[in-house]
Formats: sequence, structure tokens, C-alpha cells
Amino acid sequence: MLRTEQSADAPGLGTSMGLDTDLPKLVEEQQLGPGIHCLIYQSTNNPTVAVHGSLLSGTSFEPPDEAGIAELCTRLLIRGNRKLGAGKIADLLESVGATMSFRNTQDNIVFQARMTSPWIKRVLGILADCLMRPAFNLKDVEREKEGLLTDIRLRDDDTTRRGMRELQGLIYFPKHPYRRDRFGTAESVGGINRTQLKEYFENTVKRAPVIIAFAGQFKKDDVKTWALRTFEQSREKRENTEKKDGSVSSTKGLLREITMPHKTQSDILIGGGAAPRTYPDYEPLNLLNVILGELGFMGRLGQRIRDKEGLAYSASSFINAGLLGGSWTAIAGVNPKNITKALALMKEELGRVREELVEKEELENAKQNQIGSALMELESTEGIARTSHNLTHFGLGLDYFSKRRQLYRKIEREGLQEMAVKYLEPSRLSTVIVGPKAKC
Repeated sequence: MLRTEQSADAPGLGTSMGLDTDLPKLVEEQQLGPGIHCLIYQSTNNPTVAVHGSLLSGTSFEPPDEAGIAELCTRLLIRGNRKLGAGKIADLLESVGATMSFRNTQDNIVFQARMTSPWIKRVLGILADCLMRPAFNLKDVEREKEGLLTDIRLRDDDTTRRGMRELQGLIYFPKHPYRRDRFGTAESVGGINRTQLKEYFENTVKRAPVIIAFAGQFKKDDVKTWALRTFEQSREKRENTEKKDGSVSSTKGLLREITMPHKTQSDILIGGGAAPRTYPDYEPLNLLNVILGELGFMGRLGQRIRDKEGLAYSASSFINAGLLGGSWTAIAGVNPKNITKALALMKEELGRVREELVEKEELENAKQNQIGSALMELESTEGIARTSHNLTHFGLGLDYFSKRRQLYRKIEREGLQEMAVKYLEPSRLSTVIVGPKAKC
């Protein structure tokens, strides 16, 4: 069990802690070549290997007229390469109990693999072929396009996902890359052909900077050699182009109502621009969000609107922070007849954190929640690989958790109120209501 020592001056924020603060000693960090960043954590206690990596080529890097191409390209990586078809890949992985997946995000195409140590050569060989030599067979392209078009229809018919898409469009200014939905639209996806996919892969994915983290039982030289051989093609340097003030939207909040008469539940979404992951505001704003929408069971929003008043099936909030910006969202799923009351209570709770200091106990609990979550994540090889990758992706450094504990000592209730005034001001927040007979 990972333990932390408590300091007398800051309960729960010890100075000698555990694996989270030891990451710089335990994880070896190397730049193997231009645009190839490697992280290595070796352990002899667990005969498994976890790989977590990314190529800086997600939705943000799509051509504006080819929305959805990064998602489609990502789905095709597991559909077969020049050596093996999708069925054979599945058989080879299943026969040794290994897993492999690819996922498209705002910034990256993320790849993951997990295997036992004796099968590392086989699995990494398949992973390399999928990442660098996908087949893009015409049948697979058409099949995946149909699958993505189906997912777009399902997205647009889901109150929560439709609401999130609409809110994204209100929060981010028109040309901001995070305004795009990773699925694209039916029209844009329908127009993508195999030639465009191959061009996107060759010119954007294959040349993208890569971060790759290994954790578990393996020979260090073997994984470094594999990474160099796999990603030997020259990598483009891609600069972070975020605004210097971190703003992503105008200060004018908007209201949008979307009527879906065939639905039985409505969703209320309130949101606005937030700090990018690397900005100083992120940590106090994140603690404020934990109190509002996560702590206990769905935070203050859940306790007030769902538990006390019984007006919502669920009520919570979250932050989505990337390299190029961030957003904060509160969401409640309600009976359509409760929209007006639930919306008023959501706004009332946001008003409370702007006008009143949070309780001392709430702030300490929020800090412990975040420290504990990090420790739990690092209990597995997958968690170590994922965490070390994410810290590197955002440029936070492997010593981030030590720095964060020190920062937490300085964050007081007044700092959270400052974040509430700055980011949760009504004029900055937009509202989307989706469902049957949506009314304010």
C-alpha cells in the first residue's frame, strides 16, 4: 500500500509521500531522436508490460474541410496493415492474452497495448505495423465510414452528446480547433475517400511528434531500439499556438434550446471557457470543480439538485483542459417539467461559490481527492505508463506531483473564490437545453 506522511502545518499534504513524488527517480526520460520522446519504468515485480503513447495528430490537426478524418484514420489502424488483416491481428493478440487499442482525441492519436513479458516482441511488432504501415483497404475504409456515420447519427440523437456538441460551438470561438467534434459531420465524413485518408496519414500522422511510455518487465535496450526503428521517419516540430491569455471564447454567454420531442429526458448544460492544462489557473479551478461537481456524490450540484431537491437524475460538472484551451461544464439530466427549477438551482450554486468562500473542510477534501486519485492511478503498470505520458504531453514534468503538493499548501479558499468570479461569471457562461419541450 502506498502511504503518505502527514505534515503538521498542512494536514493531508505530507512532504515524504510515495510513488507519485518518486516518479522522477523511477521513470527514465529520453529524447531518442527529433520528435521521439521515450519514458521507461522498469519493474521486476509484475511480469506484464504496458505501453501508452501518442502521435500529435488528433482532431486539432485536421484540414477544416475534412472534419472526422482523424477519427476515421484512427479507427482504421486496427483494421489491418500490409502484413496482417484485422482478423489475424485479433487472433494473434487474443492467443497470448494481449490487448491493443487506438483512440482519437483533441490533440492526439493515442495508442495503448498490454501484454505479458514473454510476448513483447510479437505485440510490439503488430503495434509497429498498425501505426506505421496501415493497409487502408477500400472495403475497410467503406466499412469504417459507415460505422462512423452511424455513430454520428447516434450522437445527434442523444440529448447529452448533442448538448455537448452544441455547447462546444458556443464556448469556443469559430476557428478554435477544440470547437470541432471529433466525429465530424455526416456531410464531411461522407466526402472522405481513401486517397484523402492516405494523404492525412502520410503527411500528418506519420510525421507527428511521438511520446511513448513503457512500464513493466522488459529489457530497456529492446524497447528503445523498437521505438527508434518504428518512428525513424523525420518528425515535424509542432508548436503550441494557444492564445497567451488562455482565452478561447468571447465573454458573452448565449442560450440555445434544442427540442427533441421523441425524448423523455432533458439535459441542461452550462459552460464556458476555462484554463488550458498548463496554465496556473488550472489547479485552483480544478479544486473548485471537484467541490462543485465531483466530491462525495456529484459534489454540491448533485447534493443540492439531485439528493436534496429531487429534481435531477444526475447533476455534476467537469473540466476538459487541453494544450490549446479548456472548458468547464455543469450538466444535469432532468424530467422536462423540472427544467426551470433545476436551471435556477444550478445558477444558484454557481452564485454561492462566487459570493461565499467554500468550507475549509471542502477544500482539504478536494486536495486529498486529487492526491489520492494520483496514487491510485500509479498502482498499475498501465497507470504509470499513462501518467508519465500525460505529464510529458502537457510539459508538466515528472516532478509535477511534488510541485502540486507544494502548490496545494498555497491554495486557500480565497483563491477558489477568485476562480469562480473569473470563470463562472454569468456573462461568460452559455446554456444549452436539449429535450422535449425545453423551456427556461
